[in-house]
Amino acid sequence: MPKISDEKRAARRMQILEAAWTCFQKQGLHATTMGDIIAASRLSAGAVYAYFPSKEELILAAVKTSLGGLGERVEPVLRAADLPPPQEFVRQIAEAVACFTMREGYDLRRIALLGWSEAQRNPDLRETMRGYYITFRLGLADAVARWKRSGEIRPGAAEDDVAKALLAAILGFVVQSAITGDVTPGELARGLGDLIGGEGGDAQ
Repeated sequence: MPKISDEKRAARRMQILEAAWTCFQKQGLHATTMGDIIAASRLSAGAVYAYFPSKEELILAAVKTSLGGLGERVEPVLRAADLPPPQEFVRQIAEAVACFTMREGYDLRRIALLGWSEAQRNPDLRETMRGYYITFRLGLADAVARWKRSGEIRPGAAEDDVAKALLAAILGFVVQSAITGDVTPGELARGLGDLIGGEGGDAQ
């Protein structure tokens, strides 16, 4: 059997994941079978099983891949040398989430709801998600510390508490946009600004 390049291997792996995400959105995690994913991928059963020996491993890989890709998308906002003020920061994070998750044929926000549910029974999946969200929350806490130093928020603000509130708002955006479909990053930012008494009426 001829060897394939790393680039082609990565592309084939992503082809299988794309097929899985499409099937998961249409049928749910449990109703989707490996046969469904194989058919959607247009690859042979042997090729799919060579990358993912079981559906459980495929689900875990799909979650890791989506969380890793999202992390890369929000990292520039978190680590910006010129950190935007809180309201604009939230808008940019939510915008990054929306842009990353909306795909042709499926929406990763809707699939995230399935993943959160599955994590309640799958300890490996739960630990994967837990590690990602804790790391993200630490990044948010670092942003809070920077805002305190620049005077954007009061000096006595508890960094961990604010970071938890920010994460709750961001994950809430994922839930609302997946279920109701009527919330935008700008609306989220303006709402938070009004809630805390900020100015920021120009968030788009």
